Amino acid sequence: MLNGFDKLLAEQTTEAVGTSADGSPLGVCLVGLAILAVWLWRYGGFDALAAAPVRRHCLPLRLPFALFFVWLTLMAIGMYGIESYFSQDSQQTTQQIARNGFILALNAGTIAYMLYLARQYFARGLKGFGLRPKTLLRDAGWAAVNLAAVYPLIIGGIVLVTVLGKMLTGDGFTIPTHQTLEEITTSEPQMRVLLIILVTLVVPVTEEMLFRGLMQSAFKAILPGVWPAIIATSVLFALVHYSTHALSIFALSCCMGYAYERSGSLLRPIFIHIFFNTASTAAALLG
Repeated sequence: MLNGFDKLLAEQTTEAVGTSADGSPLGVCLVGLAILAVWLWRYGGFDALAAAPVRRHCLPLRLPFALFFVWLTLMAIGMYGIESYFSQDSQQTTQQIARNGFILALNAGTIAYMLYLARQYFARGLKGFGLRPKTLLRDAGWAAVNLAAVYPLIIGGIVLVTVLGKMLTGDGFTIPTHQTLEEITTSEPQMRVLLIILVTLVVPVTEEMLFRGLMQSAFKAILPGVWPAIIATSVLFALVHYSTHALSIFALSCCMGYAYERSGSLLRPIFIHIFFNTASTAAALLG
């Protein structure tokens, strides 16, 4: 629902559990399992958040949900209006440009408003929110490590859903490929650039600021402990995506929530999200 994240996971499934000749998915999974083992042994696993930095704010719980509701409403109205206006088949390309341009503008406006909220409700403003340019390179590096660590769980969720789907509906069950990936691979070069920017940059920033930065922070203020806030946010994050992707999205969301709390930097989950979407997009283009 949030413009690309769920729509990329199906392609990542094909790349990850397919019959790859070079065995790279298996290699990444083995590296991820090694990182998870070190995390459990050296850092205490789930107890690692006992020393998580404090993030002080006065953000009401209702505010992130109100923002999300407004975002969904505006998105639905905009999509309906564009599809109604460009109803002829001959205007399909123009409709695609208008649709993606509207999504870009809406997300950009939402990001700007969330930055305003961070300045108003978080102690130390954007720094307290977790946006500190000085940590950019460190966060990018650790984001790659975090994504590698959660990769086996993502693949495990995909495999489990596939196995259960075949058991319940037959051998023909597959996790479908979605429209965004098809648009990226079949659209004109100019439109392809816009779609790639949306999927690999704009969407990750929007979603992480909303779910991790605002929602998780609001949950953390009212729930007993950090992990309940991460889990509550991740459940919501998974629910707004397609059900066949829920387990993998939940695992990845927990990873991004953990990264935010462990580092205090919102840039870290943003980078995790960007890296995942970029890898999925590259797999679609090169596949």
